[in-house]
Amino acid sequence: MTDQSATEPSAQFTPASSAGLSRIHVFIDNANMDITMTQKARRLRQRWNGFDWTKLPDWLVGQAAVLCEVRQPIYTGTHAYVSYDPQDPDHDGRVKWMDWLDLQRGMQVVRKELRSKDPQRCGAAGCGFLFRVCPKCDAEQRPRVEKGIDTAMVTDMMRMAWDRVYDVAVLVSSDSDFAPVVETLEGRGLRIVQAGFPPTGMELRKACWASFDMYAPRAEFERPTRERRPKRG
Repeated sequence: MTDQSATEPSAQFTPASSAGLSRIHVFIDNANMDITMTQKARRLRQRWNGFDWTKLPDWLVGQAAVLCEVRQPIYTGTHAYVSYDPQDPDHDGRVKWMDWLDLQRGMQVVRKELRSKDPQRCGAAGCGFLFRVCPKCDAEQRPRVEKGIDTAMVTDMMRMAWDRVYDVAVLVSSDSDFAPVVETLEGRGLRIVQAGFPPTGMELRKACWASFDMYAPRAEFERPTRERRPKRG
């Protein structure tokens, strides 16, 4: 008998075929998804009005179910990882949106505050001078970056796998940093399906069991324009 490492969970995941799959969970890297979709639409000079979150999770689950041949998928929920900047003038609006999103069926919003980036560093060979104020215009440099989103996503994907929450995970991201956790989970019999935006994210796409394009069918989960929204009353 082979001894298990003390750091490894005792649970074993061995669905032999699609017949053993049913539970599907969604993990959304919101900043990556939003920025990538917006940039691609702008590059192609096509309209994009934003995501309709009342439709998006079900659509993602449906795509994964088809690829994994899951006849009766069980939706176990969505984790959406969202960053916010307390110094943003629209911070209150951002908080209200996250509160609303948290109330949607099966949705859990994981919130991470943007942090100040390290001082800017001169890239000239042999220099490396650090500065917070532009030497030309005296403007203070205060770039803000995400901290902890990737770690939170990886931790939740691993924890929920060990707790047998899902058989199939939909990973909405193009970030290659997720490739190692994908390979680990698939090595234990789970299936990770990437929802991406080709040609970006090819390294993650290769690590996943399957993938599908979110951009081409975007009309199926796009937020309606004001004219298309149903009238109340």
